[in-house]
Amino acid sequence: MEFSIILRLTALNALCFLGILSKDIMALEPSFDVPIVNITVVAGKTAVLPCSIDSLGDFKVVWTDQFSTLLTLGEKRIIDDERMVLDRPHTKDWNLLLHDVKYDDRGRYTCQINTMPIKTKTIELIVLVPPTILDTSSNDLTAKEGDTVTLTCNVSGVPKPTVQWFRKPHADSRDQHKERVGINGETLIIHNITRYCDGIYECVAFNDVPPAVNRVISVMVEFPPEVWLVNQKLGQYVGKETILECKVTAFPQAVSIWKFQNQDLFNSFKHRIDVYQDRGHMLTLSLRLPNVTREDFGQYSCYASNSFGMDEETMILYEYFPPTTLTPAVTATAIPRHTTTINKRNRLFKSTIYNENELIPYNRTLNGHNPGNDSYSDGQQLEIRCSGAIVRICAPYSGRQGYNTGQTKSYHVGLLIFSSILSSIYLFDISCFMML
Repeated sequence: MEFSIILRLTALNALCFLGILSKDIMALEPSFDVPIVNITVVAGKTAVLPCSIDSLGDFKVVWTDQFSTLLTLGEKRIIDDERMVLDRPHTKDWNLLLHDVKYDDRGRYTCQINTMPIKTKTIELIVLVPPTILDTSSNDLTAKEGDTVTLTCNVSGVPKPTVQWFRKPHADSRDQHKERVGINGETLIIHNITRYCDGIYECVAFNDVPPAVNRVISVMVEFPPEVWLVNQKLGQYVGKETILECKVTAFPQAVSIWKFQNQDLFNSFKHRIDVYQDRGHMLTLSLRLPNVTREDFGQYSCYASNSFGMDEETMILYEYFPPTTLTPAVTATAIPRHTTTINKRNRLFKSTIYNENELIPYNRTLNGHNPGNDSYSDGQQLEIRCSGAIVRICAPYSGRQGYNTGQTKSYHVGLLIFSSILSSIYLFDISCFMML
């Protein structure tokens, strides 16, 4: 009886001992204490691939890449790539550091423990690449007006970059506003290009991996000249200095000259020709006449040409005489028996098509340039003066003081109408007839 009890106690103790031993053995089995993660890094930076192991004991740790290449064994680097370093900030840490990451470094890396069976932990390395504009992209170019121009901006990067296009005028233009053009893409096609499409084109590539990059492409458009004259007619006194100006727009700029009566003009004691670069493809061709004589009056032409065509505009320089001031006496009884012909009436009413700014006498500014509104034409000022005289005659009747309040309203209205008619007839028949 006592012997059986002793056997039972011995068996129980053995079982407890085996249980404790089994528990200790299980506690010494290595294990990873960090979950599997994916690591994302920008190319050129340092990637840290974590591997933390509990209860490693005498087991060994190795790192391999996606091609099963042995990278490290224990704390030693096996591969020749010096960018790879084993980092152990703590006893249980077996992290793999990869400096100056390249895009080709992307892929699967495995941390292994040489247990039976082998325990592994896999990490996916994702490499982002900032956008880059390749050398195969377009360079500065020159096109003819009407051509189809194709601009390319070849880019690389991970993820695939988005390309946007912008345009701004050349540096010599007054307007430097940058505008968005085209749609997103590596290619911008400009159909039937015109002179107004030239400028600095810029492609900007970005993929949320800074920094964004850009490339500028200068596009020049060749086109024939266009000539624009500041004045079509210009009046001047004899003996005064006069400046004639024309604007020439062309690319390329070639020949720009002034002509007088179809004869080319050159610098001399009578003429001084200057060229001023304006903005864009525009220049100003200035002709200075220091001392105008009657022989200088006549037709002047501004001529420009290049390999794509030519253009020419003409103007008239004529002698200007100051208008004489006529102040006719206005009475109700002095009514001449004269009728104006239909043609003369038509000339009088032509005044409505002229710009009153044309009546400003020529006045040379300090810099000697024509301000652009010194235009005259024989007869225009006389017609406008006729219309103006009518307004001045009629004006005193509005708001006139001193009427006899005892008179009837119809009497005043009738008198006003009658007087206005008489005054208008008198002025048209006498003043305007003398001018015509």
